[in-house]
Amino acid sequence: MQELTPNYIIAVAEQLSFVSAFLGGISTTILVTIVVFTSPKKSVSWIVSTSTLAACSLLIAVVASWRLTILLHPEIPITVNESVIMILWAGMLIGYGLGFLSLLVSIGLSGWMRSKKSGIITTCIASVAVVFFVVATPFGL
Repeated sequence: MQELTPNYIIAVAEQLSFVSAFLGGISTTILVTIVVFTSPKKSVSWIVSTSTLAACSLLIAVVASWRLTILLHPEIPITVNESVIMILWAGMLIGYGLGFLSLLVSIGLSGWMRSKKSGIITTCIASVAVVFFVVATPFGL
């Protein structure tokens, strides 16, 4: 496998930082909205769980990408251990992937709060998005 260059890692980290922060905000908004919405439906507790997972995972990706950007700056005054870079790289990619997929799951579950028909439609649409994400995302490799 070819080694990742610092410039490549910084470019990916900058992009995923922005996207993760944006999607983390959306996940948090969904979470707060659903927490306020009280319903005995089982789908509500699943949406709360998946939105929480999405928000926290995406925030982990944001923090990891910020740290990567800082640690790989050419004028950093300290020596950076390569294992720290790889741990942050993995944390960023796993946080982004898990967060994005959890957000899609919570979106897919959202229709079930309204009706069975809406639930089937939102689940089908979210399933297509999940398949596209898994097939189209190289996870930085």
